[in-house]
Amino acid sequence: PGACVPSWNRIVSANAELNRQQAITMVEAALANGVEHAVLSPGGRNTPLVLALHDMCEAGRKLILHSVIDERTAGFYALGLAQRSNSPVLLSCTSGSAGAHYLPAIVEASAGQVPLVVVTADRPEELQSRGAPQTMPQGDLFRPYARFVFDFGTPSSDQPARWTAGIMAQALAAATGHHPGPVHLNTPFRKPLWAPGSTIPEIDPPILHKVHVGVVHPTARDIDCLIEDAVGKRGVVVCGPDASGRISPHDVNAIANFFGWPILAAPVSQSRFGANQNVVQHQDVLLRSPKVLEQMQPEMVILLGDTPSSGSLQALLRNTPQMVAIDVSGMWRDPWHSLEWTIASDIHATAKTLTERPAISPPKGWTSEWMRLNQVAASAIQECCSDHIWEGSIAHHLAASLPDGALLRMASSMPIRDVDSFATDGGKRICVSSNRGVNGIDGFIATTCGEAKVHDGPVAALSGDLSFLHDVGSLSTVPRPHQPVVITVVDNQGGGIFGFLPVAEHPTGFEPWFVTSHDHDIPSICAGHKVPCTSVTSLSEYTSTLNASLKENGLTVIHVRLDRAESTELHHTTWASIQTQVESAL
Repeated sequence: PGACVPSWNRIVSANAELNRQQAITMVEAALANGVEHAVLSPGGRNTPLVLALHDMCEAGRKLILHSVIDERTAGFYALGLAQRSNSPVLLSCTSGSAGAHYLPAIVEASAGQVPLVVVTADRPEELQSRGAPQTMPQGDLFRPYARFVFDFGTPSSDQPARWTAGIMAQALAAATGHHPGPVHLNTPFRKPLWAPGSTIPEIDPPILHKVHVGVVHPTARDIDCLIEDAVGKRGVVVCGPDASGRISPHDVNAIANFFGWPILAAPVSQSRFGANQNVVQHQDVLLRSPKVLEQMQPEMVILLGDTPSSGSLQALLRNTPQMVAIDVSGMWRDPWHSLEWTIASDIHATAKTLTERPAISPPKGWTSEWMRLNQVAASAIQECCSDHIWEGSIAHHLAASLPDGALLRMASSMPIRDVDSFATDGGKRICVSSNRGVNGIDGFIATTCGEAKVHDGPVAALSGDLSFLHDVGSLSTVPRPHQPVVITVVDNQGGGIFGFLPVAEHPTGFEPWFVTSHDHDIPSICAGHKVPCTSVTSLSEYTSTLNASLKENGLTVIHVRLDRAESTELHHTTWASIQTQVESAL
């Protein structure tokens, strides 16, 4: 038996070195193709990759590592990093069920076109389908949502470094291409996962493939058809959600100015606040009026960005005779069945091409009438949100209180709708963000902290109680931000949005199964996570607390307890009041 020891040592050493070489090559290729952040969750099987990333940091490479112990939270934290930086983020976990916890964030990243490079470690082939611990089929975990899927297989001497680097480059190209999103690499490793004395292999620079994504220009025929269709028509440019900021407000303005049309900007559009002149911020409340919808119904729409959340804006899109989208990914965004065609080109290139042509003269008074009604709505909103504390006044004063360069994050459900309806433009340029890929409330705190990590300025987040509680574990598991990050939690003890749906009339099933009332004490929960929390009961108290919190570094929470039934009624009466004032101005 003693004679076998040297041979066994050689096998052990060989496995460790093969693991090391593959992991180092993967990391080198990732760095060469734009990865600057990696989010790691603790585990054993991904040891080669974790140590490779660690060594790159130790060597002074441009890479920041983040440790998040909960994979579900880690996925959303990485989503926030990638969404705000608009660059790929590597996400690494161990084998078994760990990767399955990434699924909600990957679904959101896929629909929201956010580049994530998901690397799941795995057990070697000889342990598959044998009841080995922490082992399950992983290769197709995310296939319906991933832009690229690949299983490296257990490292061997037959796998040249050039091949490994090429696969990683191919994955990064898919993650950051014209239809960006998550990619999935499965990496089985055989023990020993690391051995003392393992060296960092030399990586020959020529093997590090770099993929450059070029600009897709519109064809001359695209531009000719677009102009021909638009001549003489009353139209609008609808700027839908764009949390990553891929659509420049300058380009949106250039397109709108060319046609002489107004811009109807969704709350998660970067054109919504302080960016452009002819922006109709209050399209949501304006179009709640059947008279306004009828009188201001456009003959043509140019759609930029993702699908808007406003029901009244969707009614306008549903009734539009002609709609054209500009989207380099070529994605078909048309739940209204109104889209006629999509120009699959870069929006900046399209705007530049249009400005090289003579501008179109729009129907007289069309844009000015939109802007006049928008101002009437703004004045009505200001009046309705001036004294009483409720969801509308909170959204209104939150947006108005933010300084230039701040980031406003909105949870799905009512917060994004309240900002859409009641926030006015104070002329300050602020960034806006929300998880609007599949519109879920999950991962709100983790995504907010991820975005804050790469945002240069204060962050304010607006959440309902359910979205806050759904992700409350992230208060303990994600890295704390260094700049001011203020989360306003509107607590109406349940799902307030369901009060606006027909099911609210159900005599017995509404309260227990849709509202899902709770008795959780949010300030005490925050205290348990060592997060400062202030409860407020008036609008003046809210604004003063908010302004003070925006000057204090670190994560803080402002808790506002409201009556759910009163809140629902206030929404209806406020919308009605604004509608009356707008219709009187027609």
